[in-house]
Amino acid sequence: MMFLFFPFLLLIPFAMMWMMRSGNGGGMGCCGMDHSGNVQTPSGGGPDPMDIARKRLASGEITTAQFEEIRRAIS
Repeated sequence: MMFLFFPFLLLIPFAMMWMMRSGNGGGMGCCGMDHSGNVQTPSGGGPDPMDIARKRLASGEITTAQFEEIRRAIS
């Protein structure tokens, strides 16, 4: 009975390597290593955190003290 289970044990590492090399990585394609072995970082296509804090300060959502705390935390 064990001989039926053995091929699946060999298949798991190969399937994991295939997913990592295929680029999607099981949903992890944004980060990790590219094909040349260099580490990739997620693209920062979002808004700048300081711009968000400035807008919130200007609109009155946060106080000056809260803005300074955010600025210190980001820097």
